[in-house]
Amino acid sequence: MMSSKAPIAPTDVLIPRGVDLSRWCVLASDQYSSVRDYWQSVEEYVGGQPSTLQMIVPEVYLTVESADELATRVSRTRVAMDQALESVFQRYDNSVIYVERATERVKRRRSLLVGIDLEDYSFTPHEPADIRASEETVLERIPAREAVRAQASVELPHVQVLFDDPLNRVFSFIDVAQETHDEQLQPVYDTPLMMGGGVVRGWRISGDSVLWRNLNNALNDLDTHGRGFRFVVGDGNHSLAAARSHWLKLKKAGAREDHPARFALVELIEVHDSGLTMEPIHRWVRGVSEEDLRDAFDRWNASHPQAKLQSVSLVCGDTVSEISVAQPQALVIESVQNVIDELIAVRNLDPSYACEYIHGDEELKRLVAEQGGVGIFLPSIDRSALFDYVANRGVMPRKSFSLGEAEEKRYYLEGRRIIE
Repeated sequence: MMSSKAPIAPTDVLIPRGVDLSRWCVLASDQYSSVRDYWQSVEEYVGGQPSTLQMIVPEVYLTVESADELATRVSRTRVAMDQALESVFQRYDNSVIYVERATERVKRRRSLLVGIDLEDYSFTPHEPADIRASEETVLERIPAREAVRAQASVELPHVQVLFDDPLNRVFSFIDVAQETHDEQLQPVYDTPLMMGGGVVRGWRISGDSVLWRNLNNALNDLDTHGRGFRFVVGDGNHSLAAARSHWLKLKKAGAREDHPARFALVELIEVHDSGLTMEPIHRWVRGVSEEDLRDAFDRWNASHPQAKLQSVSLVCGDTVSEISVAQPQALVIESVQNVIDELIAVRNLDPSYACEYIHGDEELKRLVAEQGGVGIFLPSIDRSALFDYVANRGVMPRKSFSLGEAEEKRYYLEGRRIIE
């Protein structure tokens, strides 16, 4: 049974001091996972300055580097983290960070940076937990991410967790604090972000403050509408799954119950926030022709004659065309992913190569035009249906949606120590 208390809390937060934050803050590592040019541009921009780039492993390298190369890269991240702990990070005990982010597309997205208890999170569909995964977790993707976390002394959060508060009870307390210039909101950073990321500002809230007590009570009192959970992971599903897997191994090995790795730093966002956009994640299929893919759709449609037909767009070369797909389930993405999975199985293709998940219409067009394959454009998902879908169906298909375009994702800035 779900506890009356939400599994979130203030925690010790590390914030850099004395560095150029525009070079320090780097986009979430799971973005541009097929575009090495982006990450090379980031390296050029950062130069030799202190940066979270030195403390992460962009996922673009996870599938193209050898085990030895990745091991060397991971080892370097640990050295950089330890150096940052000594000379860059300033520790703020018992803290929550209120964050405002502006981009070219939105004027303001609001969030709270908090600690969550991984014991109250699950990526297994319908398993009792107050924090649920929104999408199917690909178990094969966890080990590489867990290997990075296992070597880390510091976590840099890019996980975004959603909550459903349509009456804005939670952030109404922030509104009042801002209107009255309440000193319980302590400014801690304000910086532009590289590569089109906009601007981010942060204020510390003490875990001993009246403001946090009010926020916490509002989060505890969120109406679940009988769903059995308050929170859904919007972005970073696999990273959080890797964090839980790592913690469970430490726990089995005898780690104490309050070990820092039991908890994770996440960004908490209200699902109806006007600054939050939910974008589809498109499919880039390689190793097959457009004719092969159309034949696969035809076979799927023939096997579901009673289902309604939904139109989706394909791009091959520089040509965009339409195709119909039978939709026996709630979402068209379920049908499209089933078609792709069946085609991969029949052709005995490597799934990590044959199906890539792409953010943004123009990025999909560019990749197809430059590298071949066939792109499938997927429609947006209604955010208001997300919580009910997870409650009723367990999880959405993997990589169903994205919280904004790539540049709107979380940039690494704050940290938290995860070793004793």
